[in-house]
Amino acid sequence: MNIKHKKRKYVLAAFMLISAISVMQFFCPSPSLAADVLYIGDSHSVGPFGVKMDELVRSAPGVKLDFYAVCGSVYSWWLSGRETTCGYFFRDKEGMESRGKNGPTPLFKKLLKKDRPEIVIVEIGANYWDYPEKKAVKEMRKMAKKIRASGAECYWITTPDSAKIRKYIPGIMEYTRKAVSPYCRIFDSTTVTSYPDGTGDGLHYAASPLVPLADRWAEAVFKDLKPVLEEMYRKTLP
Repeated sequence: MNIKHKKRKYVLAAFMLISAISVMQFFCPSPSLAADVLYIGDSHSVGPFGVKMDELVRSAPGVKLDFYAVCGSVYSWWLSGRETTCGYFFRDKEGMESRGKNGPTPLFKKLLKKDRPEIVIVEIGANYWDYPEKKAVKEMRKMAKKIRASGAECYWITTPDSAKIRKYIPGIMEYTRKAVSPYCRIFDSTTVTSYPDGTGDGLHYAASPLVPLADRWAEAVFKDLKPVLEEMYRKTLP
């Protein structure tokens, strides 16, 4: 075989290899690089705080977010599918939004299986204000352990300051730390919130004068959370 013929053979082989790779890429595209994030919240996340958190988390590079907030919810609701009668706010990875007053709570187990998130952000706690310590700790710990068992990181946002249940907040904070600190990074919302007495319903940051406070709360959380999200995204890169 002469040199010219050999060169022609190698060129043809290279062309066929490139063509085969192109076909494989067309029919089997590589997965998109993204940090999948699942957000679970209660009524604070149904309202302005949650809307701002949804906006901020989606703005982080490489993040794909599924956001679920159910008014009145504690972890047991996310196990049983209990119906809320005071509102919900959902937005999926494509940005499709769903809102309403009445509806079942999504099942946490199914959300973990569907989303396979790298990180789960939890904003739950205020509705444990009248729970016995043992029950509250058991529920929150169960949720935190479930998140870590799925292979995801856990980021827990605590209850903010509140005029209506202020005397119960130290207890809620104690229960939360005891339950989730071994498993989750905790953001203490009481350090960046101060609910003005005689404003709104005494609990939610939803009345017009309180929306800027809700936004500042969300911005403080995101400032702490953003490096975690960026690290999650870096891990997806080749």
